[in-house]
Amino acid sequence: MMGRLGLMVAGMALLIGTSSTVFAGDFPVQRTLGESPLVLQGSGTASYMIWDVYDAALYAPAEADEQAIVDAEVPMSLILEYHRDVGVEDIRKATWVALDKQYEGEAREALRPKIDAIQGAMIDVTDGDRYRLDWDPATERLTLKLNDEMRFESDDRELARAYFGIWLAEPPLSDTLRTALLSRVD
Repeated sequence: MMGRLGLMVAGMALLIGTSSTVFAGDFPVQRTLGESPLVLQGSGTASYMIWDVYDAALYAPAEADEQAIVDAEVPMSLILEYHRDVGVEDIRKATWVALDKQYEGEAREALRPKIDAIQGAMIDVTDGDRYRLDWDPATERLTLKLNDEMRFESDDRELARAYFGIWLAEPPLSDTLRTALLSRVD
């Protein structure tokens, strides 16, 4: 019989099985990252079974195309606002569900210490917590904040592309959430 943790991990792997493309959460339509004006590209709600787990919103320059966003060639911000308590171990396991599909063999193993570094800065989240992942290619600065408190910083473009790629690259953690996040992009 699968224990509570096993069910949660399995759920996190399926998490985002449904998401909405309608406006989710309390996200403004624009924001700035350094000197760069960003607009809301899309938002959606990650759900598991009947529970909403988090709302997600993606910001990038208005003129950015999908490939530039996926390749981390433009400044961007991804916000995840949680509606449930989620343990950091479950977040880590869900991350690898996506990355294991996106990277194979040596490429995955080369990426692993970088992913471990950003995830080592993460902590459990509770209802109302907000993780924000920002990337500015002009300054090569990747940051992760929890409730506006800096948790991680890096100048690694490959890490930025891979971590945003959990939601945006093919195959993403969820096709429906990816579509919702990139709904404004031509």
